Amino acid sequence: MVEVSQRPSYSKIHHQDVDIESGKPPSDPVKSNEGEKEKEVKASRLLYLGKPEWSVMAIGVLVLVITQLGTMSIPWFFGKLIDTIADGSLTEEEAREEMRSIVFRLLVIMVSTSFLLFLRGFIFNGAGERVVARLRIRLFKAILSQEIAFFDKNKTGELLSRLSSDTAKIQDAATSSVSMFLRNCLSLIISLMMMLITSAKLTGVMLICVPLLIAFAVTYGRFVKRIARRYTDALAAASNVANESISNIRTTRAFAAEDVELARYTELIGDPDDKEDKRCCWLPKKDHTHSLGMKKALGHGGFIGVVGGLGQVTVVGLLWYGGELVLTDEISAGTLITFMMYAVNTGAGLAVFAGLFSAFMDALGASVRTFEIIDKIPSFLLRGGEALEKVAGNISFKNVSFCYPTRGDVPVLSNFNLDIAANSTVALVGQSGGGKTTVISLLERFYDVTGGEITIDGKPLKSLDPSITRLNIGMVSQEPVLFGVSITDNICYGWSAKHHSDPSKYPLFPTKDRIEEVARMANCHDFIQTFTEGYDTLVGERGVKLSGGQKQRIAIARALLVDPSILLLDEATSALDAQSEELVQGAIDRVMEGRTVIYIAHRLSTIKGADVIVMVKDHKILDKGTHEELMGRCVEYEDLVRKQLNKDE
Repeated sequence: MVEVSQRPSYSKIHHQDVDIESGKPPSDPVKSNEGEKEKEVKASRLLYLGKPEWSVMAIGVLVLVITQLGTMSIPWFFGKLIDTIADGSLTEEEAREEMRSIVFRLLVIMVSTSFLLFLRGFIFNGAGERVVARLRIRLFKAILSQEIAFFDKNKTGELLSRLSSDTAKIQDAATSSVSMFLRNCLSLIISLMMMLITSAKLTGVMLICVPLLIAFAVTYGRFVKRIARRYTDALAAASNVANESISNIRTTRAFAAEDVELARYTELIGDPDDKEDKRCCWLPKKDHTHSLGMKKALGHGGFIGVVGGLGQVTVVGLLWYGGELVLTDEISAGTLITFMMYAVNTGAGLAVFAGLFSAFMDALGASVRTFEIIDKIPSFLLRGGEALEKVAGNISFKNVSFCYPTRGDVPVLSNFNLDIAANSTVALVGQSGGGKTTVISLLERFYDVTGGEITIDGKPLKSLDPSITRLNIGMVSQEPVLFGVSITDNICYGWSAKHHSDPSKYPLFPTKDRIEEVARMANCHDFIQTFTEGYDTLVGERGVKLSGGQKQRIAIARALLVDPSILLLDEATSALDAQSEELVQGAIDRVMEGRTVIYIAHRLSTIKGADVIVMVKDHKILDKGTHEELMGRCVEYEDLVRKQLNKDE
């Protein structure tokens, strides 16, 4: 009996999660079609990332305003102090009393602003940490929700680069840079107001350079944004090479290929000591992260140089013109000093703006790929659709055809028809590349069929909730991957997902007796007991501390604990020695009882007892039947059996 319940569709929830900073679905989701023009990321979207922290940041802004008002009053007090010293109309005692009053007020302002600076820094930097943590979780969620074809196209190292370096660049742009921008805006406004009050003539001289700065900043910003995008792409490619080399270090070491991997990585990063890769000075000829970084550095240096040069020329001009005004008694020496301090504040503010502008454009360029992943809508969602709470295990392939998304012109299955009864065992045999593993991938719905239909218990696979369906399917592959945690964690991996829908409660485990029960059924309890830490033994990255047979048996225990109605076995014993194969096969025989089993194998001892043997050739079913039936009518199957017997002998 098939129990079907309608679960709420998760599609809307998923799309809303994509843009939680605005509380709305993305207005311009990035499509998965290759060749489509890359979307631009608006500056407002970076700023919107900090929306959940805006209430706290508002307090920070208030603190910032108070701090800046105090800081900007300091030049005025300095001018008053100079004028008091130079004022000949005051007696010595009066001058001292006035000086003490001014100095005391300066000390109060400075101590108060120091505490407020600490408070402001904590608020904005803390908000930045919260924003980047939230962004990384959203990005990781978006990555996990993509279809398997997405991972066929995007390499692991590139995705890790998005999660680490790209999000770090975005962090400051959404929070800390906002604080610095507001502080400098306030500083510039107050400085300009005080300069106008102090001397309108000197202020007019200073403002001559502003149009030049604006024009140069716009040109520079476009340059940095373009370079930043190319730089993050190049760095992601280099990160992928590093990730592959480190993850596969045993293979690298076995072939003494350390120098090869170093050369691959160096080619993408760029060797600053390579004399042949020099155009002039430090600028390389080739296009890699080093050369792009040097271009950024050149542009940044040029921008800062122009800004600094204009500032210095302006200061010299102000000193000359201000000196003339003092000589003609239009302003006092204290007024000139006050004005110059405000002018220096303005120049420093413009320099900070230059750095902020550069960093913001850099973040904007880096954010393109990040938001591209977040906005990408998967071809099918992880959840949504009918939920088969109890699966009998009847499976049907009806005129199924399939091509992998990355090789759309190469058929893998063509007109594939197969009916599998519940609690039966079906063996897929045939030449490599014929499409046997693809059958399992389609049943797991790693991909959707390009033609035809797959049904489970009479329900189209596409109409079922993918996550719930997968929890009713157990899978053991030829090279099972274990996580770098304890044996208990690995065995209970699928059980936690199946029995606990609340992620905050993960990990939760079944009873110790249940874990040991499935371990005994999978023939792995005995070898686990030989370890000092038993079930708490860490297996290492990808299970490297265990043998192939041990990993296989733990993978079988992991599948068995989920208690699947359907079991998929992909060459589960082909890579093992005779002793390990016997242990694993014994475990598989016990696991197969009372389940629908589809397995891929070449060994005669494994396939001979199957209820149905399916001979696959050239992406189609050539013939199917029992071992005895195929031996009498299928030449290809007879040839396969003969070769296996010769191999065994």
